[in-house]
Amino acid sequence: MSIVARILVVTGRLAEPIVRKAVEASKTKHFVEVFVAPIDVAAFMTTEYIANLLRARGIGKDMYDYVLIPGLAKGSAKVIENAIGVKAVKGCVNAVDLSELLKLDDLSMLSSEIPADDVIQNMLVERNAKLLNDLEKSIGQCIYVGKLCIPISPPPIRVFSEIPFAHELQNNDLYKRVSYLVESGADGISLGFEALNPRPDDVYRVVRFLKREFDVPIAIDTEIPSEIVKGVEAECDMVINIHLGNIDKVERSVKDIAVVAIPRNPSTNSIPEKVSERVELLSKTVEYLKSRGIENVLADAILDPPSSTFNSMLAFHKFKELHPETPMFMGIGNVVELIDADSIGANALLVLLAQEIGVSTVLTTEASTKTRGSTREAKIASQMATLSKILGTPPKNLGISLLILKDKKRIETPLEETGVETVIASEEEKQYPLDPMGIFKIAVDHEEGYIKALYIGRKGKILIKGKTAKAIRNEILSRELISSLSHAIYLGIELAKAEEALKLGKNYVQELPLFQTPKPITSPKHPQS
Repeated sequence: MSIVARILVVTGRLAEPIVRKAVEASKTKHFVEVFVAPIDVAAFMTTEYIANLLRARGIGKDMYDYVLIPGLAKGSAKVIENAIGVKAVKGCVNAVDLSELLKLDDLSMLSSEIPADDVIQNMLVERNAKLLNDLEKSIGQCIYVGKLCIPISPPPIRVFSEIPFAHELQNNDLYKRVSYLVESGADGISLGFEALNPRPDDVYRVVRFLKREFDVPIAIDTEIPSEIVKGVEAECDMVINIHLGNIDKVERSVKDIAVVAIPRNPSTNSIPEKVSERVELLSKTVEYLKSRGIENVLADAILDPPSSTFNSMLAFHKFKELHPETPMFMGIGNVVELIDADSIGANALLVLLAQEIGVSTVLTTEASTKTRGSTREAKIASQMATLSKILGTPPKNLGISLLILKDKKRIETPLEETGVETVIASEEEKQYPLDPMGIFKIAVDHEEGYIKALYIGRKGKILIKGKTAKAIRNEILSRELISSLSHAIYLGIELAKAEEALKLGKNYVQELPLFQTPKPITSPKHPQS
């Protein structure tokens, strides 16, 4: 095997075993030597310190092609390059990631200023953006919902996000809600209304307002003819839930816009349970719509809730096999809503399966606290599915992910434990005297996007609002609102919890744990007969 480059990896004493193990695991083509500086923590090194150390050890020009220093080393690696004449670049923040870095044949893209993790991530982001943009330009046959191209078959998958009971919201609240969904990645907005109570005037008001304010497709999710007529008059871009029981009443209205056909039996007003009957009825509905001159038709076989989800997916798959020229539409929100599990994984899996089946558009909703963030999750999942298809790889290591609560690999920071006293901290609850300066009540406002810390004490009452624990800490210290060490540590714990709750959309209650690890039910052991 020919050597690609000669690399000197600089590290500290504590990280040395991890670095050597990573070099071995990389099976790199490069010639790699490890230089251990006489300092415990590699991240504490400065580039000036490394430059002086390497120069003192006689390391200079023509000995190596690269000096790879810790990603968190302070200063520019150009200081090292100027001192010894060897190109110096920053490596990974965590030594364990060095094994992947050394698999690269070309290290010339690494930076003297930015850790390798960020350089590689930025390259992946640029690559992914180009792949997604190139795909958009190459989409073949599609139908349009407003200005949005819906491909006949994915990728890409479009994401619509629904606002249930949209008629109950005033214009100001509607604007905020749609702004949030569009910022989260929604390609289009769907408006839901009260199922059995026609509100045509409200439908008209809501659609007209949103069409004036936003340049995204607006769909109405209703079966009621009077609402459909008014929604189309207000210039909605798509009507969801067109079937054989309502089409004759709204045919003229929907001829020039996109519609989503569903397999509702007009005699029983129900969706067939059997796959064959559902597919047959959906096929009949689509064919009837097209026979009436309605061309922009998407087909929705109706995704059933858990216990029947797989069966309904078979209906989607079978319909797509029979009608490859018809784009499919799938509402994934009900499935996610009816599982007491984090929405992130559920949305990811459903979108990936939708692409396999041939679904071009998914509909999600954020109707409850636990589904908050589903629009963003579905959009990222759609991009992961697209990139996976383009690159011909599983949806991992793409430079984009939905790993939020868990990590792919364990990263541990070694500590120098030789010759130190080890103390096992007691879990016993201890009471500390109140801070004479005052107390803090902490809360999280998810709507405003702030952590709130209310000070009550010698200096009166002060409400401090910030988006991070650090920002609030700085404000507390600058105003000298704290005077005891135990109070400072307590506030640090609570503010850190509040910041994580704000990021994740979780509830925060002061002094209660942020997470509870679920446990399976322990079944009693059955005595043997």
